[in-house]
Amino acid sequence: MIRSTVKRALVLASTGFLLCQWAPWLAAAQRLTPCASNRASVLKPEPVLQGGADSQDFDRLRQHGNEAIYNLDFQVARSDFQRMSELRPDSPAPYVYLASCLWLETLNKSRRLSPALFSKLSFYAQKSDSDKTDPERDRAFNDLIERAMAASAAALQKNPRDAQALYYQAGALGIRAAYVGTVQRSFKHAISDANKAAELQSKVLKLDPQYYDAYLSIGLYDYIIGSLPFFWRLLARLAGLGGGSKERGIEHLETVVSNGRFANDDARVFLEAIYDREGNQDKSLELVDYLRNKYPRNYLLGVERGRLLYAKGDADEGARQFESLLNDPKTASEATDIINYQWAEMLRGRGDWNQALSKYAAVTQWPGSEQGLVSIAYLNAGQMLDVLGRRQDAIAEYRMVLERDNVYDSHDQAQSFIKNAYRLGK
Repeated sequence: MIRSTVKRALVLASTGFLLCQWAPWLAAAQRLTPCASNRASVLKPEPVLQGGADSQDFDRLRQHGNEAIYNLDFQVARSDFQRMSELRPDSPAPYVYLASCLWLETLNKSRRLSPALFSKLSFYAQKSDSDKTDPERDRAFNDLIERAMAASAAALQKNPRDAQALYYQAGALGIRAAYVGTVQRSFKHAISDANKAAELQSKVLKLDPQYYDAYLSIGLYDYIIGSLPFFWRLLARLAGLGGGSKERGIEHLETVVSNGRFANDDARVFLEAIYDREGNQDKSLELVDYLRNKYPRNYLLGVERGRLLYAKGDADEGARQFESLLNDPKTASEATDIINYQWAEMLRGRGDWNQALSKYAAVTQWPGSEQGLVSIAYLNAGQMLDVLGRRQDAIAEYRMVLERDNVYDSHDQAQSFIKNAYRLGK
């Protein structure tokens, strides 16, 4: 009983730690791609497909679909993954990809792929077990997960040592945990699936240690546990979860970059976040620049580059990066709101209250802004006005928040700041 309680507490702590620190890039990288190795002897070739199609078609569609996701072209990705399911309806892979595509598209539309939103504790504030979400989208997502789980179970029934089927089963659980945690914000329900997925990934590695892509989740887990305070690491050992190691975690992720087949760029995304957390913004920038060159249509990578430049103290270059994004007609037409919001956050971090205020205002004024982000921008603008001593203007912004739908705990915060002015550090 004590051991299981400690284990649940640890899972909760480590999950919260991960979400608070790297949720924006978790969202970008959590696509669980089919695990494979560059060594032909490690993975058996895909069997001949129905209708005489070659397995190369399956892999080509998978590769093209994954590239489309990284370029935020979800329609193309969905078409590729749907074609995969038609080629091999008994494979769990297409359904995991389709579920991942639906999840990431949902996050992108709600601007929850932004680093600026996941870093706020407000994202984790709840008055109920979960958010209200689109029931049709939820049903579509759950149907894809059920198909993936059923296909994996059928394969494992034929061969309990089928590492690929086990990996996809873990992938389906991991994607479901990510959807529930980031879209529905039902964190306690996400923890169970996340824990089961991690356990299955460990089993995959026992079956085949050269399943290099599987080291993605193991490396991340090692880094998370190794980053926890000493007391929590001690509890991890007592609960039988292992002590974790930041160094070993980074090593595993770097192994995926070097030897993985499909998860290389996922590992790069995680490493970018880790290097940044460790204070090595130069290495983070190297990875971001690599990914931007490979996926030029992903404006989020440009936003992250601007954030990193500010983080390393190069505000002038960071400003030029954000300006270049806004000056690009296509990018500006799609992402003016999130670019200005992230820029405002970096200006705020430097104590440039007036400029931060102007960028928050730009979010509220752009016609294409995501409405939840507008509410948060009004709230933050009110805070900047309070810092500047413009109390009545600040109250007007807070009242604008109360006239809109509640986003996370925006109404609670607005009401609180109407009663008592926002103070720095609060």
